[in-house]
Parts: sequence; structure tokens; C-alpha cells
Amino acid sequence: MNALRFCVLALLPLLSFAGELRGLRYEPLPGGTRLTLELSAPTAGKVFTLKAPDRLVIDLPATALRTSLGRPTGNTPVRDVRSGPQAGGGLRLVLDLAAPVQWREQHLPAANGKGPRVQIDVLAGGTHAAVATVPPAVRAPSVTPVVRASPAAAPATRAAPALPKAGPAVKRVVSTSMVTVVIDAGHGGHDVGAVGPGRLYEKHVTLALARELATQINAQRGMRAVLTRSGDVFVPLRQRTAVAHKHKADLFISIHADAFKNPSARGSGVYALSETGATSEAARLLAARENAADLGGGLAAAGHDRVLRSVLLDLSQNATIESSLRLADRLLDRLSDVNRLHRADVQQANFMVLKSPQVPSVLVEAAFISNPEEARKLADPAFRRRLASALVVGLRDYLQSEPRLRQALANAQAGRTSTTRSADGGG
Repeated sequence: MNALRFCVLALLPLLSFAGELRGLRYEPLPGGTRLTLELSAPTAGKVFTLKAPDRLVIDLPATALRTSLGRPTGNTPVRDVRSGPQAGGGLRLVLDLAAPVQWREQHLPAANGKGPRVQIDVLAGGTHAAVATVPPAVRAPSVTPVVRASPAAAPATRAAPALPKAGPAVKRVVSTSMVTVVIDAGHGGHDVGAVGPGRLYEKHVTLALARELATQINAQRGMRAVLTRSGDVFVPLRQRTAVAHKHKADLFISIHADAFKNPSARGSGVYALSETGATSEAARLLAARENAADLGGGLAAAGHDRVLRSVLLDLSQNATIESSLRLADRLLDRLSDVNRLHRADVQQANFMVLKSPQVPSVLVEAAFISNPEEARKLADPAFRRRLASALVVGLRDYLQSEPRLRQALANAQAGRTSTTRSADGGG
């Protein structure tokens, strides 16, 4: 009995902690700082402010500190960050502030090998704590099972899942100084792209996701979206990049759905341009397949090759590739919150549609349309909304990490005009 009592007493300090704070990252925001708390387990934290002096307090019950705190740098209202234990085995973080702030928080669930995270944006100029926002759980939709079939053997009588094939151009109030994101819905028209179970065409999936992404971008202050196509039409690859230059795009995102002969292949991925070779054989094959789409459009002329060579020789391309890799990394990180990743790192290949020497450009493979489970997800509007939301957060992460774009976004948010412009830039 004494031995048992000793064992229980020895375990009490361990049992008092349900999780750990394993990391604390700081990212600059216009006039503020984003804190990302990396946890080993979910916790019902509490965030509030205190006066005289101004402080922001973060209470994490049943949590132990297992990382260094550091402190944010740059233009931030946060002067210092300190911690202390709480009664009952909790952790308190205290942010010493230079002035009153507004704040907002977002809880991100564990996914793809990452533990749960809490993001807290601390913004200068507030007189009280802002309402904390927690994203609502997305209810899993009911899905009718889809019979897997190859494109050649797919029964002609089976109806394809309902997806928006066309619609009015996405419109919003914009300012000419807004951060512009060109969204390219892959394939279209006679180029159906990959074909999934139940004759689910990639061209329809990419258009639906591109339109959802455009809607969510257009809802962000200081940002606007431009679509390379708004209907089921074929747009040659070179014309897609021309849309980006016409609208003086800051960023270019090409949306696709991956496919493989093995139906078990799954996961999301993000690609950037490589002039020297692909990072994997799969990336090389994917680029070859996507680039082949233009051959049906009659663009394999000698003049096209000369233009392509001149683009590749542009000295600015290397700097653009570096920016594209940073953008791709931010998007990949956020996609991991809503879907498993096919590869944990950004891949590179010689994609023709990404060869824009002045515009950071990436290609997003939303999921594998050849995988029955992921095909059902791609046909689900709720899943596409979650994918689009993850991409928007990744875009904002990238904008805040790039000084020029961060300032451009801040300028656009400060002043807007009443000019209404179509987001459809081509097709």
C-alpha cells in the first residue's frame, strides 16, 4: 500500500499537465504582431487584457512550457513576453504592451503530423479587446458513393457530380492600388484535364475552386482576384500568363487536381517553377502532362519557342522563382490544415504556365481526382470552401512576410475607390 501511495504521489506532477507549449512564433502584421502557439494537445485557453499597465494575458490550462519565449521585433505594440505557472498546472503568458490593443484569435486543429495551434493577432490602436474568433467546425457532408472508372470505360449514362460550369463574373469594389491575385482555373473547353470516378472532370473542379477562391479573396480588404477564365472555355497557357501581366498581378495561382494510375495516391501539393529540372520524377511527369495541353491549341510554332527562350533568359526570373518558393511554402503549410499533403515540401518542375518573369507564380494541386475518396471531397462545395480559406490565409501570411507587398496591402486597406471591376480577366 505504501509503495502504491508513493507511485501515485510521484505521478501527480505529470498528471497535472494535459499538454505542452512546444513553440511560439512571431510574424509581423501592419501595426501589430501575429503569435502562433504550437501545442501538443488542444486546450481551452483564455485571452484577455489588463490595464495600468497595458497587458495582454493568455491563460493555457493544464499546459507546461517547453520552449523559449523570445520576443517580436519591428513595428509592434508588444514590448516583452513573459510566462509564469498557474495554480492547478496551467501556464500564463503575459504580453507587456506599449498601448491598448485589439486582438483576435483563431484555433487550428491538429493535422498531418502537426499539433494544434492557436494564432493570436495583436493590433495597435484598440481601446478594448476584439471579439475572439474561432472557425466553426465544418460538418462532413453526406456523399453518394462514386464508382471508379477509367476515362475510356466510364459509362456514358452516369451523370457527373454537379459543379458550376459557368456563371457571372465575380465583382467587387476595388482600388487600382489593391494587391492583385490572378487565379488560373486549369484546363477548360476541349481540354478536360484528368477524369475522376463518376466522370468528374478536372476542368469543372478547378473552375469551381477558382471561383470560390476569387470570392474569398475579394472579401479581403485591400485585395482583388482576377480569373483567367470564368466559363468552360479553352485558354492557351501563354494567354493565361498574359492575363497576369495585363492586370499587373502581384501573384499568380494556377489551380489543378492531380491524377495517378494508382488510385491510392492522395494529398495536396504546391509547385513552383524550376529551370534546371524537377525535384521528383512525379513532378517532371506532371509538368509534361500540363504543358501538353497547349499542343491541342496549335501553339507549337517556332515563334512561340523564341518567346519562351527570351522569357527563360530574363534575369529577373531567378528572383521571381525564389519569391514563388516562399509563396508556395506558405500555401503548403496552410493546406496541411485541411487535407493531408502528398509531399511535405514544395516541388519544382518546368511548368510553362508558371514562366512569368515578374510575377511570383505557383501551381496548386488541390487533391487527387483519381482517388475515389478525394474525388468525393473535390465534388463537395464545403471541402472546396475549406481549401480556398486555407489558400487565402496562406496568401495573407506571404503578403505579411514580404515588405513591399505588406506595405502595398496596408496602403490599399487605408484608401479605396468606388470603381467596380469584373474579376474575370480572360476566356
